[in-house]
Amino acid sequence: MFRAFLLFTALTGCFTVSAKEWLIDVRTAAEYTIEHADGAANIEYQQIVIGAQQAGIEKQDTVHLYCRSGRRAEIAKELLIQNGYQKVENLGSLQDAESWAKTSHLAVATNH
Repeated sequence: MFRAFLLFTALTGCFTVSAKEWLIDVRTAAEYTIEHADGAANIEYQQIVIGAQQAGIEKQDTVHLYCRSGRRAEIAKELLIQNGYQKVENLGSLQDAESWAKTSHLAVATNH
């Protein structure tokens, strides 16, 4: 019985998943350069799926998106969901993302 417990513990330890939270600005690189929320990475909304994969964003990670008005972030959100990402949130505008970042108290993963 004890050996079975040790085997189970060892196996489940091998499959531990640690999800991260990501703050992604889906505007153009030029817009991002001018101003962006602290801790945000930049992946343009047209490239969100390939960009997320290249950045190492896992499908179980939480992804917070924003743009100028929320429209491009919503398109990016739908693309990520269609590609199997499970926890995707459209924060809306840059100002909304800045407010979220100030109050979230979360360590956000970035790719820079």
